[in-house]
Amino acid sequence: MRLGCILIAAGLLAACGQEREAAPAEAPVAAPAPSESSELSSALEEEPAPLPADDVDYQTLSGYDSTWYVSAGWPGEYPAGFAVLDAGISAPAWTVPNGDREADASCTLPQFANYQLWNTERVEGDDLRFFVATKTFPVTLNQNASVEYISDGEIRKLELTAGDQLTFLRYLGEGFTVLSFEGVEYGINEAELRDVSDIGSMPTVEDQWVRVTCADGSQPWLLYAAMIELDGVVPSPMLAYGESWDIAPEDVEQVRAEAEANRLAYEGLEPGVLE
Repeated sequence: MRLGCILIAAGLLAACGQEREAAPAEAPVAAPAPSESSELSSALEEEPAPLPADDVDYQTLSGYDSTWYVSAGWPGEYPAGFAVLDAGISAPAWTVPNGDREADASCTLPQFANYQLWNTERVEGDDLRFFVATKTFPVTLNQNASVEYISDGEIRKLELTAGDQLTFLRYLGEGFTVLSFEGVEYGINEAELRDVSDIGSMPTVEDQWVRVTCADGSQPWLLYAAMIELDGVVPSPMLAYGESWDIAPEDVEQVRAEAEANRLAYEGLEPGVLE
């Protein structure tokens, strides 16, 4: 059966400087007549999936300073991952997962392993742990605004005034981000802020970490951006939402070819131009 691989957009962006571009502005939604029941805009119809339950204090474990927001899980409606296609891959690894540190260990990984949040068998079997460190930045309102956010499954309003400053903490998925205002965290769709603030003026910088189990039984940390630079390792393919598993041996060359085609497409090149 043909393996229909879809290279995750988040994976491509993380591979290129770890910056996530702002999504294009959405068309405004006309307000319904007073006699009609109000419907949520498309940007607010679905609440983002909750972060994975995890009791580890990753901020303390990693040593990132207060200018970084550290939390469990990886961002994106299709979280990134990486698959090991070749045998004998030895990856740079960290005993302390912090982007300001140099790799101080190495880790030999099993061939065909796919390190992705939805690959339950691999996650449970290797006791994988995922977290992301996001560089925070200020978001300033340029006009008064009533911003909708989701809390306990309900739509609520956050009243803001021109000049108010929120802090961007992390991206979740489906357009939703976590921002703080006056010490309180809010799950807000970026579309709510795009026309009333400078949220699109700063790139999002993220370090995505996963703790793995190496061939020798050690459990260091791997950095996603470093992993997909290795020969024989590619961003995780996807079949469908919520589904992921290790790579079947007979699918290796197809996964490799499609990952390369997707890389070239992202860079605006045609297959074969580098040969």
